Amino acid sequence: MTAAALLGFFVIDAVFIWAENPPWWERIVALLGFVAILGLQLVHSFPQLLPSVYRYRYATWSLQAVLAYAPLALFGYAWGGMTEFLTASSVLIFPAVIGWPLFGAGVLTCWGLYSGRDTNTVLYNVVEGALIPLVVIGLSRMSDMIVKLHRSREELSRLAVAGERLRFARDLHDVLGFSLSAISLKCELAYRLLADAPAKANEELGEVLSTSRKALADVRSVSRGYREMSLSGEAKAAVSMLSAAGIHTTLKFEVGQLPAVVDTVLATALREGLTNMLRHSKAEKCEIRAERVGAGAVLTLTNDGIGRARLPKGGTDGGLTALECRIKKLGGILDHGANDQGWFRLEAVVPLPDQAEEDRGADLAAASDTDDAERSSVQPQGHRDLVPRAATAITLAVLVGYFFAYSLIAMSYQPPFGKAVAAELLIFATFVIQLAVSFQWRFAWSARHPRLLSHGALAALLLLQCVPWFFLGPTWLGLPGFVAGSALLMLPTTAGWGAVAALTVLTDIVFRQVDGMLTDLIYETAYTLICALVVFGLSRMAQLASELHWSRTEIARLAVTTERLRFARDLHDLLGFSLSAITLKCELVRRLAQTKPVQAQAELTEVLQIARQALADVRTVAEGRQRMSLSAEAESATAMLAGVGIRATVDTDCGELPGEVETVLATMLREGLTNMLRHSKAAHCEITAERTAAGVRLTLVNDGVDGCAAPGLDSKVNGGSGIGNLTTRVNAVNGRLEAGARPDGRFELKAEVELLAAVA
Repeated sequence: MTAAALLGFFVIDAVFIWAENPPWWERIVALLGFVAILGLQLVHSFPQLLPSVYRYRYATWSLQAVLAYAPLALFGYAWGGMTEFLTASSVLIFPAVIGWPLFGAGVLTCWGLYSGRDTNTVLYNVVEGALIPLVVIGLSRMSDMIVKLHRSREELSRLAVAGERLRFARDLHDVLGFSLSAISLKCELAYRLLADAPAKANEELGEVLSTSRKALADVRSVSRGYREMSLSGEAKAAVSMLSAAGIHTTLKFEVGQLPAVVDTVLATALREGLTNMLRHSKAEKCEIRAERVGAGAVLTLTNDGIGRARLPKGGTDGGLTALECRIKKLGGILDHGANDQGWFRLEAVVPLPDQAEEDRGADLAAASDTDDAERSSVQPQGHRDLVPRAATAITLAVLVGYFFAYSLIAMSYQPPFGKAVAAELLIFATFVIQLAVSFQWRFAWSARHPRLLSHGALAALLLLQCVPWFFLGPTWLGLPGFVAGSALLMLPTTAGWGAVAALTVLTDIVFRQVDGMLTDLIYETAYTLICALVVFGLSRMAQLASELHWSRTEIARLAVTTERLRFARDLHDLLGFSLSAITLKCELVRRLAQTKPVQAQAELTEVLQIARQALADVRTVAEGRQRMSLSAEAESATAMLAGVGIRATVDTDCGELPGEVETVLATMLREGLTNMLRHSKAAHCEITAERTAAGVRLTLVNDGVDGCAAPGLDSKVNGGSGIGNLTTRVNAVNGRLEAGARPDGRFELKAEVELLAAVA
């Protein structure tokens, strides 16, 4: 489209030269000059067309300057249009501080070339001297924006998956903080009860097992899909857990059935509040109240734990900050702090949407994966992208330029005062409607009534183009380029181009009656077609620039989403192992509690250490400073496997490894053992890490026959969340992961990483 518009401008200028009937050699010189300038202009407008030539753009601009001004001595003002392309190239090539002053100098050149002619002709050519360069600049920039927008949309398609999954993974903190705190609390209680009340300790260990199994299920659920939480279910579970911990709990539940999005966010608030109470206070009494107040649901959690009451209101607790952001997305309020009685009080108020608004509320909640701090990190305050404003300004300037150009054409026929005023008013009305058509994407009402705008505006433009002819006669040529451009914007492609052809022919018929000169007829035809292309192209450019601005902002936001999703994947890999180990050891403690209480206490001590390490792992991953040691992980695995009666053969002496590779292999070892403990009945396990010609190989082999056919152990990237995550991580360091049964009937998990490629 840009090339077609440029060619149209050259046709217009060629008409003026051919009209002078120059000798054949001058025509050949003019043709060669046109071709050379067209080629240089395309290089300047599209840097990727001939990048090797564009590197010398200052030299090619100098050559274009020579070709634009030297032939003036031969052809006079008929060659003047070529200087307008040089004006456009100045802005496209040079920095703005140089390019725009050169733009102004180019416009003054047009005034100098036509200074000896009548005032109307001088004004018209000065307007054209600014209008045509703006058109070339705008169309050239539009093509670059289209390419960038296409790339942005492709990137958005890829990152949208991460954004969708992040709202699932966000619940990991809510689930695990509560569960790990409960496990630690109950294990400490069971430890104290083992010697004096083994039966009671056994009950507490049963609660720990239930909690750890539920936590494992929750981790898998959150990692794979959305887990709607129930406020009533969380409240009942909370009463049971707090009573077992010796905390007197009062529950008042009068909220009834809640919309899913409200039910989930209030259940999350309850869980976060209980997690903080167990972690930060020494509460003995707790009250949980859920009720409807007016058009909203209110959850209130109070406790007498003095430690938590001292936390200043508006503190920096990350869980409460994220929770507050989620509640605000639904139009609610989260308040926490000490009340008048010295108790700590957490209150969440969420308005209840009607059925029409409930779906929208769910979408808002799903999109609330970015808190205020994150949003500020991808959208710098006080800075706005200049591209949408620049595109809008160029489009507006070109439309204003065409308005003045058509006004000068109408006035060139020297109509009587009354007809002149009427013509100007009609031209201005057409211009205003064109603004509404070109910038419709800026108006909210246009989205609500698209057909009304498209059909109504186009009908009004057609009436303004055709009807005034019957009253104003030859004085009125209208703005056929605006009408044709709007037809391209509003109608389907075939109908749009049909309307352009019809309008061009109709304009030619009218113009033929006014002015019989062939050169003027060719000029008017080309002018109408070029104006239609320009109106269509620049209107689309302004819209594309706005979409591009949004895409860039969204990509930056989703880049943060991708990083946080990596954190969630690390949490699964680390905590799956820890929770499996807790489950196994608690089962062992229950078997030992009656007969070997001393050994049972030793095992419980290890459970507490694992739980504390799990909490530390959560913080490590969240802070982005995770670095795991393969040898340390192997040593820990050996001790753990021995504790559950699995004989292990371990050899991980493979020398020093790059940090990222060692972390991935250590994670693989942890995840492989987690799957073995979860899916098989292994009695023997082999762990081997060795150097290969290209890098390093880590192999885990076990004789658990169930593991060979266990679901979730396929090695596909989109398979089980454990092995699937590992495949993604190993691929990221240029490795390959394989999982499956060997011919000897044992199950093997193997990763091979090329070290040189991984380091590079």
